Amino acid sequence: MAETTAPQGGAAADDHVHGVDWEAIEGSPEFQELVRRKRAFVVPGTIFFLTYYMAFILLAGYAEDFMASSVYEGLTVGYCLALTQFLMVFVLGILYLRKADRVYDPLAQRVLTKAGDDGGESGRAAEGRFARREADAATGSEGTR
Repeated sequence: MAETTAPQGGAAADDHVHGVDWEAIEGSPEFQELVRRKRAFVVPGTIFFLTYYMAFILLAGYAEDFMASSVYEGLTVGYCLALTQFLMVFVLGILYLRKADRVYDPLAQRVLTKAGDDGGESGRAAEGRFARREADAATGSEGTR
């Protein structure tokens, strides 16, 4: 009996059957542009958030009087800054989703088109993210991967 090995890195078993050339995709200018653009958003966003969070921690540890000062009837500067952490996560998440819909998804679609795999059917690819996964689940082919 021939031994089959599962592909590494999250690739589906049928990707090797279809002959997907991952190295060619990775080297394509479209994929490089996608990676460059995502990195241009994610790295500064991460640095900004971590700096903001560390500033809050440092203020809480070393500027106790400032953080304890009242803003409005028992609401302190520390509480306000802590609540802005949640706001910051929400805003960064919304900004990323908007950027993904407007920039990253069309670039990813171009990468798929250049690679010769538009998600199985060109009509399904236009339905948006996760359309292929949902269609595979509906036909029962997800369990065979």
